[in-house]
Amino acid sequence: MKMNRTVRDFQNALETLLINQPFEKLTVDQICNEALLHRSSFYRYFHDKYDLLEQLLKQRLGTLWEQAQTEDELIESLVQYVSDHKKLFRNLTTSASRDSLYTELLRICSEILLGLREAEDDEATIVRLMKASPNPELTACTLGGGLMGILYWWQEQNYDASDAEMIEFIKQQVQRSPYVK
Repeated sequence: MKMNRTVRDFQNALETLLINQPFEKLTVDQICNEALLHRSSFYRYFHDKYDLLEQLLKQRLGTLWEQAQTEDELIESLVQYVSDHKKLFRNLTTSASRDSLYTELLRICSEILLGLREAEDDEATIVRLMKASPNPELTACTLGGGLMGILYWWQEQNYDASDAEMIEFIKQQVQRSPYVK
């Protein structure tokens, strides 16, 4: 997944800032300062900080997908990524206006899942789910909401459940879909 250096710098800046500050309090100026880039450069590539967040999440998940040999490896990598970036996810999901950010995260997650219909890999259960569903948009929203719910629950439990427990639970949930053959 090739990426422009400027886009990468903005994504890295957002990721760095999210370690110490909630997403809703971040400003475009803070992101630009962290990236050591001008505001006009930011708006050349992104509409707003939500657009940057969407591109960051798509890029990170895309990288995990490319590196995984199997769907199980993808789930393990995703859980490990969240586990390694707990502060970032806490600041991404902690919000006074939780509903609007939750809705935005669900939209982003659903779009990523819908994109899996284009994947050539029919071995992955989640790809088969997206391709076989009579209503892919609803399936993507359901799966995205479920995954986000699992991650929110894990955070609310202060990450007390082990990575292995979370991995196993997610795998079980994916396998329980009525479209898995």
